Amino acid sequence: MCLVSCTVNASEAPLNLRLKVGSPQNVRCFLGVHPSDAAGEPPSAALAPFLDRCDGIGEIGLDDKYSPTSEGGAQMKAFLDQLRVAERLGKPVQVHSRGSEQKCLEILDTFSLKTVLMHWFEGEDLVSKVVSRGYFVSVGPALLYSKKIRRLARALPAESILTESDGPVSFGPLAGASGPSLIASVLFGLAEARGESGDAMEEQVERNARRFLGVERLI
Repeated sequence: MCLVSCTVNASEAPLNLRLKVGSPQNVRCFLGVHPSDAAGEPPSAALAPFLDRCDGIGEIGLDDKYSPTSEGGAQMKAFLDQLRVAERLGKPVQVHSRGSEQKCLEILDTFSLKTVLMHWFEGEDLVSKVVSRGYFVSVGPALLYSKKIRRLARALPAESILTESDGPVSFGPLAGASGPSLIASVLFGLAEARGESGDAMEEQVERNARRFLGVERLI
């Protein structure tokens, strides 16, 4: 299993890097300031001592739920700042785009990035744009109860799909659950929704993860 550990502020970066150092074979560490924490100094300054050692930049992006995403606002400044870091260092990017999918895609198109993962992506009408750019889309526990996410999972080409454990699950037998232990259920749900075998789905997601991270093997 590959665990991508993301920070939401600079104070968490050393801990996440220690997790990677302690389990170098199966932990990948992404560092980035989440939209909910976008304020103050540029993230590139706050995270500068750690960025060379991380495997990717994220979770970064835009979300109107937390604050305005307009040009010149804290979220937009933080997003652009961190995309510049990812471009300069050649790092994969994990993007949070809830309610701002189109805006995020327009901004991403102005950068030359190694690989991009659209996290908890819900832009059904934007699937063709995401796929045409070679971006990955992660599907999480919401698949287990959301018809919209199941439709999205079916619409995506197999080579674009990754899994995530972000939660918690809203209702049903797994209500309140979150964390990496849910990945097996997400894989099962993906296979069922797409009419594929569980083994085939697992192998495909692993291949996709290696391409996204730019590694030959995960463990």
